[in-house]
Amino acid sequence: MNSVEHMSIRRHLRLVDKLVLLAAFAVAATLFLSVGWMAVAPSDPQGAVSLLTHENPALMVVEALALAAVTASLATLIAGSRLPDVGIFAVALGLALTSIRGGTATYLLITMADGDRGAERMLAGQLAGEALIWTGVIFLSMVIGGWITRHFQNSENNSELGQLRATGVLQPVHLTELSATECPGVGKRLGVRTDPSQPLSVRLAGLKTTIVTGVVALFAFNVLVSGRLPQSIKHGQVIFAVSASFLLGVWISKMWFACRTAFWSLLSVPIVAVMGYSWAVSANATGGKYADLASVPMSDFLRATPIAFIAAGTMGVLIARWMIADPDASTRKSAPSKKPLHRRT
Repeated sequence: MNSVEHMSIRRHLRLVDKLVLLAAFAVAATLFLSVGWMAVAPSDPQGAVSLLTHENPALMVVEALALAAVTASLATLIAGSRLPDVGIFAVALGLALTSIRGGTATYLLITMADGDRGAERMLAGQLAGEALIWTGVIFLSMVIGGWITRHFQNSENNSELGQLRATGVLQPVHLTELSATECPGVGKRLGVRTDPSQPLSVRLAGLKTTIVTGVVALFAFNVLVSGRLPQSIKHGQVIFAVSASFLLGVWISKMWFACRTAFWSLLSVPIVAVMGYSWAVSANATGGKYADLASVPMSDFLRATPIAFIAAGTMGVLIARWMIADPDASTRKSAPSKKPLHRRT
């Protein structure tokens, strides 16, 4: 495949397209809440979903990777032509649902720290490492989605894509729109090569996107997750806070930088998670008069389990990428209208 340039396509989904997407996500939810729950369920029925609460963490990781591969494949086959990175979103959705089915991070704080701030700092370090493991599950779904898309785009017998191209109602997702094609070492294997003659500003746009998205999400999460006073940890609040923080981060980064795929925004999710948990290792206790309670963490990042943070952050990034246009789209529309005005004057 030849070198590719930046491309930004906004898709207006028809009712049938939305139904297909819902079907793909329903399949993902069903798999994770049935087979997936048996694989990741904690040993304690009231426990939180974590490697720290599972009887066999190594087996849990292997089974989660296998389930992610199957889910990403099915979601990409069902709805991969409608929106880019559908397989990644399906896996993230499944992980988020399994985390909600288990207990909150309160379980980890009470059973493993029990108000001991030294033990809580050790817990934060363990959660930072676990966040990287769940990032690996998301990364696998990214690669699987790219491989499935490449395989079926190269097939001449793909009647669905042919029908979509013929109608012209919806432009099918191209391989170069997938996050996997910008991942170092993966894009070339999928047959996508970047243009070496691109200016330095274009090449650095991805790194700048990661930084801006991460910084905004870092501050937004601390504001949204607990509020002014310490509160009990709730699944809904944590999922919303993480997703909204990264959605806001992507929206702000898109004001200045345009990236071909969501890869650089997705990269900010594990970076923020590891930074947050690492900060909790050395953070001072907070909470005022509630600081002595075992259920009140000394850092707001300890309110989110790693599986919930990585899953919700991934969903927030992809929702923003699907909904918000790149800045160059408005530039192209306004540029032709300005030139005639200057000629008249």
